[in-house]
Order: sequence, then structure tokens, then C-alpha cells
Amino acid sequence: MSDSITIRAITSIEEIEHFQRLEQLIWQSPPDELMPVHMVITAIHNGGGLLGAFAEEGPAETGGMIGLAFWFPGLGVPTTQPWRGTRRETGTAPQAPSSEGALQLKMCSHMVGVLPGWQGRGLGVQLKQAQRQAILAQGMTDWVTWTYDPLFRVNGVLNIHRLGAVCNTYRRNWYGIMKDGINAGLPSDRCQVDWWIASERVQRRLAAGSRSRGIERSTTPTVLPGKLHIVPTRPAGSRFRVPVEVELPLDGRPLALPIPDDIADIRRTDPPLGMAWRMAMRAYLEQAFQAGYVMTDCVHLPDQGWHYVLEMQPGDGEAVTT
Repeated sequence: MSDSITIRAITSIEEIEHFQRLEQLIWQSPPDELMPVHMVITAIHNGGGLLGAFAEEGPAETGGMIGLAFWFPGLGVPTTQPWRGTRRETGTAPQAPSSEGALQLKMCSHMVGVLPGWQGRGLGVQLKQAQRQAILAQGMTDWVTWTYDPLFRVNGVLNIHRLGAVCNTYRRNWYGIMKDGINAGLPSDRCQVDWWIASERVQRRLAAGSRSRGIERSTTPTVLPGKLHIVPTRPAGSRFRVPVEVELPLDGRPLALPIPDDIADIRRTDPPLGMAWRMAMRAYLEQAFQAGYVMTDCVHLPDQGWHYVLEMQPGDGEAVTT
């Protein structure tokens, strides 16, 4: 399998139809859940964008496309502002913080995906890097948001650790009942992340990732494990662990919240345990976010498995620098 991959913008109707087919292959989506061609065209010609990653060995039915990133402009009220006290990239035109509660322009990253046979090679990071550069080049905003299921550990590592996004927003059953092969069977709870693409934090995380090999080989915690309050789990047979119902201390000390190692496997073999993880993660994150915590990392703690690291939201004039 060749390592020669090209990432470029997609604008033609034929390639948008290839994007639809790739969407179907990645998420096992039924036809009625695919992005309509006319909506994609409207988005990419009105401030949004669609990138495709192409390989010579890619499927003929997708025109060789093996990965995608799709986004469009939106409005929102930011609840995290990690640039405070940091230097942004020269030449960018980010928005200044507005009055509390005022809407600001952002980019909504709706889809980033890679064909299963091409996953695990860092292509997701490459697509996000290309997306970041395209949005910075527009000069409209340096705030990007998207949602992801916090039970999927690989996505947590990518979004929070490798890309440097932060999160303090939890959405219960955000998309309702979903029909695709990945999300069917559980409430569609999501974390909404903020990616401040002109911040030093993001630059450092991306630079660190480019020096490491593999998404999960560079997961040293930015908060020392000895300073963390680690929420426990208990064994469930020889394969899985069960979340524990606990009262989080929420006393300002950084938290480490457990993540299932492979939620897809759990859902296939033990659906009740999958639901238990959904309810536990919902309780953990809603409590912590309500108390002022922000998700800042996703790491593997020795002998204790995968965890999200949450720290107290900085006050005005401070910065999230991890």
C-alpha cells in the first residue's frame, strides 16, 4: 500500500458524489442520511470547505478518495478562550473576545473521516492540519467546533491530545436516534469541542504530534499523575472494566475520568455495559463541566487505562496552556 496521499479541495459535482459514497463506506450510513449534493455545493461556495484525501490504491467507486473533511460557517457563544495570555500566529485575523453572551463567527467541522482500511496512519491529523490551514487562510475566524462521542477513545486522543482542542460542553442525545452502523443502539450523547487554531496550545500539540510516531505513542499527561484525582473502575470479567458511580470531589484538583478501551467491542458483546458507560460518562462530564472544569487531555495512565484529564477553567486574563 503506497504512502503517496494527496489532500486537496473538492468542488466538482462528480467528486461530491464520490464524497457521498465514501461517507457511506466510513459510517455505514443509509442513503437517507447522506449529505445531499446541493447542500454540500451551497456550503463550500459560501464560506465552508470540503477536502478529500486521495491515494492511487483508493477505491474506484470513490475516485480514489480515502478520507474527507467537511465544514461550514456558523455562530456561537464561546465558553472556552484558551488564547488569553498567549501569542497567536502572525498574520492571522482572529476575533477578539466579545461581550459576554454575544454570538461570534466560527467554523463548524461537521465531518472528518478515513476509510477503515486506511485508518491508523495519521491521516486524520493530516486532514485536520489541512483544514486548519484553509480556515486560517480565509482570515475570518480562528474558532472551530465539532462534536464527537467521548466513549470512542481513539477520537478522544485525536481531538483533545493530538489536536489540542478543549471541551466544557456536553450534549445529551444531540442527534436523536441515529441509523448508521457505528452509532445505532445508544443515545447520541456528544462532547462539543473548541479548537482555537491560532493559539500556541494548538501549535504545540500539533508540533509534538509531528515528532511522534502513531497517535497513541505520544500521550504523556500534561498534568502529573500524582496531582490527579483518578476516578476508579472495577473489573468485569477478563476483558472489560465497569465504570463506578462516584461523587466527584470537584474541589479544583485536576480530574482523571476513565474511558472504555474499546467501546465498539463492548457494544457488540455486552450492550448493557455499553449503556452503563454512556450513563457514567454523562454523569461525570456534566458534573465536572457544571463545576467549571475543562477537558484538556486524553491519556493512558500506567496500570489504570485511558482517561480524560479535566482542569478548572482559567479566570479572566489567564490561559489554558497545557
